[in-house]
Amino acid sequence: MKKVNAVVVTYNRKELLMECLDSILNQTYEVERIVVIDNNSNDDTKATLIEKGYIGNPRIEYHYLSKNIGGAGGFNVGMKHANAHRPDWVWIMDDDTIPTETCLEELLKAEEKIDDEVSFLASSVRGMNGEAMNVPKINKKQFTSYTDWYKHLDKGLVQIVKATFVSLLINNKAIDKCGLPWAPFFIWGDDSEYTQRIIRDYGPAFMVGKSLAIHKRVGSDEISIVKETNENRIPLYFYYYRNNLIGFWEYEGFLYRFLVVGKLWFDFLMVILKAKYKTKKMKVIVKAFFTFVFGTYNKKSFKNRSKMS
Repeated sequence: MKKVNAVVVTYNRKELLMECLDSILNQTYEVERIVVIDNNSNDDTKATLIEKGYIGNPRIEYHYLSKNIGGAGGFNVGMKHANAHRPDWVWIMDDDTIPTETCLEELLKAEEKIDDEVSFLASSVRGMNGEAMNVPKINKKQFTSYTDWYKHLDKGLVQIVKATFVSLLINNKAIDKCGLPWAPFFIWGDDSEYTQRIIRDYGPAFMVGKSLAIHKRVGSDEISIVKETNENRIPLYFYYYRNNLIGFWEYEGFLYRFLVVGKLWFDFLMVILKAKYKTKKMKVIVKAFFTFVFGTYNKKSFKNRSKMS
């Protein structure tokens, strides 16, 4: 029987976290351990987990961080803890992910249908109203040449080239070889970079049609600095633009590099024409661009990100 450890990263969403934990504990395929990384919540998450008996459950390993290190940092720490227990697979998700009861079982069944040594398997993800969410990417080369992304379609599997951290079952051998998510990404883009890295350096990945997870994200609108109305969230967009530039330069060709730079300056123009808090938003975009151009994001650390640390 394959050994699976789950990793859940949480921040100030204790009710969703408990629903997520319940859904993992009640899977038809039993998870050996759930590693919970609490990103310095200040909503009494820890006290509530103690009161409700989650902390104290021998299958739950809880870690409270002294500061919020973002989703990227949280998954870095959580996967490191899970990897230390030497499972066969590490199953990762945010606290607003609610896997259906056969979600994990279907992921593991799918792995048995594939001859290749896969890097990870992704669940199909729906929102609270049944809408498609966190749709993984298939090979973009399909537009210029034939690609056999539907090789395993009769088995309910589609080969993918990147995905988000919403119910991913990651081969622990891929973690050993390719390392952990790069913590300095902080938020946005860490999942795209990591999934592309382990596909490139370890093996193929697939989305499993029968494995279903519900993502209880409030709203499914695209990330947009132009439409952003919460002034306190504006600084976070620095990571969105910087991380996209880093990721596209690492994994994409000239055309897509050109497009991501074009999108950055198009958004800059739209901020001038349409947005609230224009000056603050413009500064964030410019800062992200020049941080990437001058390599002040610690290029050495990024280059060595596949080393376990």
